[in-house]
Amino acid sequence: MIDFAGSGVVHVTGGFTALIATMLLGPRKGRFYSDRGVKLERPKVISGHSKSLQMLGSFILWFGWYGFNAGSAIEVDAPLRPIVIARAVVNTTLSGACSGIVALLLNLFLSVMQTGDPTYKISSAMNGCLAGLAAITGSCGIIEPWSAIVIGIVSGILYLYACHLLDKFCIDDAVDAIPVHLVGGSWGVIATGLFASPRGLRQFYGHMPEHVGLFYSWGQGSSDFALIACQIAGLLFIIGWILSIMTPFFFVLNYMGIFRSEALEEIVGLDVSYHGYSIARLDEEVTEADLDEYYRRNRRYQRAAADEHEDEVDVANVDQFE
Repeated sequence: MIDFAGSGVVHVTGGFTALIATMLLGPRKGRFYSDRGVKLERPKVISGHSKSLQMLGSFILWFGWYGFNAGSAIEVDAPLRPIVIARAVVNTTLSGACSGIVALLLNLFLSVMQTGDPTYKISSAMNGCLAGLAAITGSCGIIEPWSAIVIGIVSGILYLYACHLLDKFCIDDAVDAIPVHLVGGSWGVIATGLFASPRGLRQFYGHMPEHVGLFYSWGQGSSDFALIACQIAGLLFIIGWILSIMTPFFFVLNYMGIFRSEALEEIVGLDVSYHGYSIARLDEEVTEADLDEYYRRNRRYQRAAADEHEDEVDVANVDQFE
């Protein structure tokens, strides 16, 4: 199996872990069902509080990807290392950019078809970029630039389709980690078995490998499925390993009651409970009544904790005198 910088071991691992956690955790309140448990005709969109910070985070991730992907060529023989690093950087840029553009334009087209109004959804572009970056991670140093463009285009399409499937099956992925990392990473692992070029493999390994990408194998007049078979086997192994490790882990967290925030905290938002936001900075759907109930509950908890502490002190004093 070839996984240049971790489409499988990094992104599929994280994405499949997110899928297991999301399915056990369940959707956020009001996302797919009303307060009475009736399924909504359209899933409710729960937006983040700052698109600017989301954009900044996407660019920081993209910038870090250059070190992530190019740095994976550090063990290549010194004479060939600059070539492999340059190829990794170029392919990383092409795939991320193409995926983001395709996701943005395809979402625009779908919005026009569904509503008649064009909608430029910047989050689709940002997460589309990340999906393309996750996909190119596994092969960035061993494929040709045209292959990176194809991988990026397919990544943008798969990202949007995966988002649609999650909504269809009522799986609430708040940050699209599953479409970006699991779907993008899985496509990256498979794409390596399709697009790994003889020249890229030779420069990476220092010698001509026995097996190349399936498309190049067909171009040479043969049908060598060895590499693509290894890629699929490796992908299945990663998924099986994560399933066996993380499922019991999340079951234990859920059983202990520390896997999800309390219902009232979920209504007012973690910005209140963790960051002390006021009503002026919260979503319009968070009412003052919700906040008042949350603060009253916190005061009850604090008084109960204080009383419990006083009881422990009194018991300790009695034991000391005895």
